[in-house]
Amino acid sequence: MPAARPWPAPGDYSTAIQNPHHCFMDPELKKGKVSTNTLGLPIGVSGNFAVVYQLQSGGKVFAVRCFIRPVTDQQQRYEALSRYLQGIQLPYLVNFTYLPQGILVRGQWYPVVKMEWVSGQQLHQYVAGCLQRTHVLGRLAAQWRGVVASLSGAHIAHGDLQHGNILVNGQGTIQLVDYDGFFLPALRGSPPGEVGHINYQHPERIAQGYYAENTDAFPALVIYLSLLALRADPGLWEDFHNGENLIFRADDFKRPGRTAVWRRLKHSMDAEVQRLTAELERFCQGPVSAVPNL
Repeated sequence: MPAARPWPAPGDYSTAIQNPHHCFMDPELKKGKVSTNTLGLPIGVSGNFAVVYQLQSGGKVFAVRCFIRPVTDQQQRYEALSRYLQGIQLPYLVNFTYLPQGILVRGQWYPVVKMEWVSGQQLHQYVAGCLQRTHVLGRLAAQWRGVVASLSGAHIAHGDLQHGNILVNGQGTIQLVDYDGFFLPALRGSPPGEVGHINYQHPERIAQGYYAENTDAFPALVIYLSLLALRADPGLWEDFHNGENLIFRADDFKRPGRTAVWRRLKHSMDAEVQRLTAELERFCQGPVSAVPNL
């Protein structure tokens, strides 16, 4: 695909995907039917790098991830990830296939990622619904430790751990989506596909594009601490959640210990929240490479 050609916008994909038989080469997707709104138009959920559509085909439901911006070494990353995950049991990840000739838009083929559809709420939506059920938040935090341990145990990192990429299903089970920024040992030394959501990442990673096996360490702690803090003080949600975070913002990491959320957490009734708050503050002041895995 010529580098000078601009990537399609979400509206371009929505137009093309209305005719799956014409726009897809994959046999299952060609027979699919895209989910639509009350006006009969495709429902696309847009993110930083892609727009995602739901297709039903032959009793199966797929998520089709269509890119609106380039991801560094995109095809090589997905192929390397697919090879690496063969034989590894990671229940928090979703089966996927990278299709280089995925969707035809304006006479040009563009890649897509075909994944099994995960039913569930994004993390911030799920948390908002159980603020008064502190035992649920406690179970979720414990499960989160298991998710992070499974990734670090496999020597890989998701690369963009944040509320929009963490889904919780009806049974309360976590699954991770959006694999554009994954770190694998085979990709060590390569430039990162992305640097992650600013409200979850160490400032140094945002500024310099840090990419290593412990890439998830900082956001994993941010999420874990946030869940424990909300269990102890649900009022944090109303005071600090803005729709693009849990309770921390990028400015909090740039000003460790000096913003309102830090002051609130330092006075938490939960001793573990106080301890982890001190640890996170210290990690913000040091290099991202020194942050240990959760």
